[in-house]
Amino acid sequence: MCIAGKNAIALNALKLLRSKFAHDEICIIPNRDDVGIDTWQPSLLKYALQTSIPVCTLEQVQQIPNVLFLSLEFDRLLKVEQFASKRLYNIHFSALPKYKGVYTSITPILNGERTSGVTLHCIDNGIDTGDIIAQRIFELGLQESARDLYFKYLAQGFLLLKENVDSLITGGFKRTKQDFTQSCYFSRTEIDVKNININLKKTSFQIHNQLRAFIFREYQLPRLRGVRVAKSILSEEFIGANVFEESENEFILSGIDGFKIIAQKVDILAGGGGYNPLYKALLLYTFFNLFFYSKNSYTLFCLYLHLCTRTSIFYKKELV
Repeated sequence: MCIAGKNAIALNALKLLRSKFAHDEICIIPNRDDVGIDTWQPSLLKYALQTSIPVCTLEQVQQIPNVLFLSLEFDRLLKVEQFASKRLYNIHFSALPKYKGVYTSITPILNGERTSGVTLHCIDNGIDTGDIIAQRIFELGLQESARDLYFKYLAQGFLLLKENVDSLITGGFKRTKQDFTQSCYFSRTEIDVKNININLKKTSFQIHNQLRAFIFREYQLPRLRGVRVAKSILSEEFIGANVFEESENEFILSGIDGFKIIAQKVDILAGGGGYNPLYKALLLYTFFNLFFYSKNSYTLFCLYLHLCTRTSIFYKKELV
């Protein structure tokens, strides 16, 4: 049995399989960016090393006859003909056949979906095109962000595995072809998460979807007037068309149909809205020293630039 992938779903899957397989019957392939350190997600490599689970390369696992290979957020595309085994499975974070490919925490929200899902499917040479074994469909809340959706994927994906792991082991499952008439795919070239432009000439629902689709603090946050937005809340309150007002902690805005959106700003140190008082004090202290202590002006100016341009180091991991 081989677990290939990352994050909580891969770690929880490994723990589950340790209760079903002997120690020497399990191995892992960590993603290439897993250096064995827990971040906002646990490290699969770290846990494997702590529990003496063998760590293999993809090339090694490809040579194992009849290995049960399970891809859970794995970072490599696979060619089935390179495997000695045919028991190759993936849990994809979407309700296939919809949303093949990447950005599955972004695209359903951008498109205003009210449900999403996780899909256990056979791996073939296409991108998320293999036969479906099982799915879990769940509600996608109106106020939920991309980050919220990703954490749902992690939890629901593990539940899906728990429900079907025995049938994967025995081979006692049914396969269903994907409906090509419901299929869609998104590649990395279609969305530039480093250059997010919010189109305000849309309905309030569409603007809200644009904001929350990119709210994932560990990766990116959308901006309004250059200010990072940590949360978007859409209400039924009518405030008139094309409103855009800014206060210290939030933006109040609406689209062409006039429904109210509250876009909460990032708080640099405390995770809330606006600027934290401590952050203001740091900036004031820096200005004071820049002007009155020229001997250290270069160092302090660098500190000031660092605070202004790299403030993400102060972020909390939780959303407000």
